[in-house]
Amino acid sequence: MGRTADYSKETCSVAGALSVVGDPWTILILRDAFNGVRRFDDWQSRLGVARNVLAARLKGLVAHGVMETRLYSERPPRREYVLTPKGRDLLPVLLTLKTWGDKHVYGRESTTVRFTH
Repeated sequence: MGRTADYSKETCSVAGALSVVGDPWTILILRDAFNGVRRFDDWQSRLGVARNVLAARLKGLVAHGVMETRLYSERPPRREYVLTPKGRDLLPVLLTLKTWGDKHVYGRESTTVRFTH
């Protein structure tokens, strides 16, 4: 599913947020980031997303300040992606989506997935 909506003429905060995180792959990347995934190859193997799509979504998250890259190896140079404070502010959004999915998509109030602070 590609991004087809154009929110550039909107002045609504919901539309603005969707322009940053409204793509389904982006939400799944963020879900995994909150679960400790930081490296490109780990996302690619977990999600099965095409490498060019993953690269574009991560680049967008960095450009919007939701994630940043950090060098974790100098030889060879390798970078990982970490959530910024702006990105960490999305946690309640993801938890609400999970709760809604549990109740309205899967028809149960709780799942085996537990979030611990």
